[in-house]
Amino acid sequence: MNADLLRLAAVLGLLTLLLVLQWRFGFRHDMRGRVMLDNLVVALAGSGLLRLVVPIGTVGTALWAQSQGLGLFSAIGLDGAGAIAATVVLMDLAIWAQHVASHRWPWLWRLHRVHHVATRFEATLGLRFHPLEILVSLGWKLLLVLALGLPAAGIALYETLLALAALWTHADLALPPRLERAVSAVLVTPTWHRVHHSPERACTDSHYGNLLTAWDRLFRTRPVTPPSDQRAMAIGLEGWRSDADQRWAALLLNPFRRAPRPAPTETAPHA
Repeated sequence: MNADLLRLAAVLGLLTLLLVLQWRFGFRHDMRGRVMLDNLVVALAGSGLLRLVVPIGTVGTALWAQSQGLGLFSAIGLDGAGAIAATVVLMDLAIWAQHVASHRWPWLWRLHRVHHVATRFEATLGLRFHPLEILVSLGWKLLLVLALGLPAAGIALYETLLALAALWTHADLALPPRLERAVSAVLVTPTWHRVHHSPERACTDSHYGNLLTAWDRLFRTRPVTPPSDQRAMAIGLEGWRSDADQRWAALLLNPFRRAPRPAPTETAPHA
């Protein structure tokens, strides 16, 4: 079984588990069948476009780069477990940086906005990204793979972890307080990431982490006063809250529409 099939099996398995847990232990009870279906349609559109435009993917590119001896890792002789660990850490930092750019550069924000207009916070939201944003992300990853000569095993591992983390961090769940503090000291949790989906700009433009919380701590991208009650906290962006805005066709067209009124992150924040 190749890396893509393993990743798909892992994603489907975790998604099924999280849907059951959300149904049984939902923190906000944000599950809605129609919303989840629209999220999945957008996700399938992105996956289809990705396969059509770049069928080789990041792992295939990494294998080719390795065979050609390309990149920094090959130049310094970094391989084995050390190279795999370095790949996971460096890729997580790079995707964190891409996420920050998606909030600060207006043309990227229009694509990323599709993810943020959601008014429900649950696992399928972790799959809802505009197809064009997925292509931009892929281009960034391919550039890193070639420049650094990242090992295929490391890329396959990180891509799988990233896909699973996207589901987990958007789940309508909350860990017990003591466990939350322990886990979020290292890893992004739903409670940590839910802040990022508040319409309050100081919150929306914070907590960019995907796997590790270290980057938000290191670069101080955390709100001074995060929401104290995440159950009552609004989710989404002002001006895009109607049911019609959440339908799959509207989501695919969203980047090409002007915001009905200024949204918290429509303009780049000051450094």
